Amino acid sequence: MANLENIVTYTENPYREMLSIASRTGLSVQELDFKLLAFSTQFRFGEGQWEKIAEKDLVKFDDDQIFLKKDLQIKQEYKIEIYQNVENDIYANAIKLVANKNLTKIIAQIDLKTLAYEDKIAIKILQNIYKKMLKLKFLIGIRIFNFKKDLLNLLAKHKTSPIKQIVSITIAKGVEPTKSQDEALILCYKEKAKNYTLDEQRANIIVVDENEIVLRHIKAKIGAEGKDLNLHHLEVLEPKENKINFSCSNAFKSEEKENIVEYIALKKGFVVENANNYDIANELDFGAVDFKSVGNINANLDKNVKININFASDMQDAVNSGVGIECEELNIIGSVAGNTHLKAARLKIEGTTHSKANIYAQNGYIKTHRGVASGENISVDLLEGGSIKAKEVRVKKSLGGVIEADKIYIEALATNNTCTFFENVTIERFEGDNNKFFAKVKTLDKNYDEEFKNIDDELFALHNKIYNLKQSLSAGKGAIDTLEAQIQKLKEGGQKIPNKFTKMLQDYAKLNEELQKSTKIQKELLEKKTSLNEELLNLQDALLKAIFINRGGKWSDMNEVRFFLLSPKNELFFASNVNEIARHIGLKKIIQNNQELIELEKRIDYDEKDTQWLSPSKE
Repeated sequence: MANLENIVTYTENPYREMLSIASRTGLSVQELDFKLLAFSTQFRFGEGQWEKIAEKDLVKFDDDQIFLKKDLQIKQEYKIEIYQNVENDIYANAIKLVANKNLTKIIAQIDLKTLAYEDKIAIKILQNIYKKMLKLKFLIGIRIFNFKKDLLNLLAKHKTSPIKQIVSITIAKGVEPTKSQDEALILCYKEKAKNYTLDEQRANIIVVDENEIVLRHIKAKIGAEGKDLNLHHLEVLEPKENKINFSCSNAFKSEEKENIVEYIALKKGFVVENANNYDIANELDFGAVDFKSVGNINANLDKNVKININFASDMQDAVNSGVGIECEELNIIGSVAGNTHLKAARLKIEGTTHSKANIYAQNGYIKTHRGVASGENISVDLLEGGSIKAKEVRVKKSLGGVIEADKIYIEALATNNTCTFFENVTIERFEGDNNKFFAKVKTLDKNYDEEFKNIDDELFALHNKIYNLKQSLSAGKGAIDTLEAQIQKLKEGGQKIPNKFTKMLQDYAKLNEELQKSTKIQKELLEKKTSLNEELLNLQDALLKAIFINRGGKWSDMNEVRFFLLSPKNELFFASNVNEIARHIGLKKIIQNNQELIELEKRIDYDEKDTQWLSPSKE
């Protein structure tokens, strides 16, 4: 194999120069390599004169405005030393260049785990990066920004704490083109529909709040051209300007921002689109609704949405099985089927509810109720085997109903009704028998019996523990006093205290600590028990104000009123007969044998103030 003396030459293409030398010497290109000794750069605009520019001044092209000029031309000449390559270059194998699709960014991936730190590591890495760039026909030193500084910082870290991984570093950056923005109408309100269930999506009703961004109109905007690191221009497509035809009612206000107009709701409601016109409606009318047509309508209780369903029929329900509706106001003329869920701030049902219909209303009226209802204030014409749980309940006629409320009014009481009340029951007239009324304390979140039992169990265990601790401390007191005297003598004599003496004192001290801790817990439990007792008495004071009123004064047989006391736990019971004349049944406190007792109170008349809650509101 021929030996080649090193050749120093100037060229614009080092790899073409190596090919020429290989051809002259009979060597293969793979046997040759080169070292970059220096390079020079010239530039011009259009057909102007070429200007030489120093390497330190190449930052001129970091300015996008200059770099993006279409007639900018840059050329470089390289001083290289070509030599015969006789050994494998570990740096060449450890460095890989990658570029993005548009060639606007070149990154070096350096496998530092294969490169031990040495004094010339920066120069060797830089040489290899430049050689690889020249092979790929990239200019060097152009738009490198902080590349050299970042490389030196990286290698400084590698020196103090060797990096055992492949790291990436940006060598050069061109200018990425900015895409044009097509005109678009973004239906922001439909974003929330993505979280709707399939049943809710079927209803196609999307509610919005006041001041909520409902639509966003993005105007067409032309992008900006870019340039890659080979000085090729990167064009952008013209934006699509479809002249989107739409309008918004006066239910919206518009706010214009850069290239965007936002349409903001001026009121609550649901969005309606009709022939590319957007409006916010508050009222929706239906005939009969079924699961297939509406699924679930979730318009929330506070979005000012009113839904009217009008389908009066003896043969078919107005609200069919499977339907769920939630809105601020719901008016139904017709019947409600089973397996339905209705929820409204204001509800009116001019029909019959099925026994498996589930209804919630802050303020509701139902003509004939057989289902399950809950809420704040519920009024029913005919309660027929249904149940109601609310704060205030008014019923014209009740047959086999179940009611739980603070206050209950029944105009005509038929048979087999069960009512639980916390403050007041007023019955206008009895028309049947076998009715039960339970006056209870309004607390369902705490089991007082269980809490008292747990406290008493803990107190019993603590009492035994404290007794045993006191016994142990008392029995050992004499021995500890003697031990402390011995220790004092040893200290005075400068003698070492035996470890077993110290341990005996520590054990005794631990018994004392345990006694103090147990006594403290005992005190806290007793305080908790006292607090619970006070809580119970306060609750029971509220029960003392609970009143049953038979407004009409006439009774039927087999009706009962029970008051459930908590402290002491007891039931006070009243059973009616046709000869009963009491209109007021409640509780009162009496003193007997210097002891306060609670007993049932019957009076032949009632106080009008106890029925004032039935008067129409003056608000």
